[in-house]
Parts: sequence; C-alpha cells; structure tokens
Amino acid sequence: MSILTAETPSAALPDMPIDPEWIKEGNPVARGAILTQSADRKMSSGLWTCEPGRFEWTFGWDEFVHVLEGEVTITEEGGESYTLGPGDMAHFPIGLKAHWDVKRPMRKFFVIRTPEPLE
Repeated sequence: MSILTAETPSAALPDMPIDPEWIKEGNPVARGAILTQSADRKMSSGLWTCEPGRFEWTFGWDEFVHVLEGEVTITEEGGESYTLGPGDMAHFPIGLKAHWDVKRPMRKFFVIRTPEPLE
C-alpha cells in the first residue's frame, strides 16, 4: 500500500462529452479527468468543468462533489431544486435522474464510487 497523489492540471482538461440526447438547451461543453483511483478501480476522483447549458443526467454511480467555481441549479426528477456555487458540496446517489442548469461556467472536484471497476 502507498499514498497516491496527483497535481491539479494547469492545462485544459480532456473532453468528457455529455450524451447529445441529454442536452436540452445551449452548448454545455464538458471536460474532465480522473486523477486518482483506488486499487480496485471502484473509487475515483478528479476534476470536471462545464460551460453553461441545460441537460439531464442519470447517475450510474454514487458521486460526491465540491464546487470550485461557477453556478448550477440541479433539479431532482419530480423533486427539489438545489443551487450550488463555490464551496458547496453535494452527494448524488446512484440511479438519481436530475436536470442540470449550468448558469456560469463551473468547475468541480468529484469522488465517485462505481459498482464495477472504472476503466
């Protein structure tokens, strides 16, 4: 066992596109990178950015986020709305369907737990 570390990337993150069928409005270009992973590849962390726009997202994993920049309003399918900005944290459970409205370009740190190893 050993500690795994990663530096915060200074260059643009690679594309991590949103499924075009999920995009409802605008051009929410998403970029991201996984920076660390557990040995079994079921826990991962990284950075994600997104330009303004509206889209649906169904979580195929548990995700914890810490918003670093920007603003987004996330509405649970048939439920509550939450507006997140710099410093805010949230947990999205596996299976949740949500509607994202990215109002200002955002950047978040995320930790995900997947049912199967993430390649």
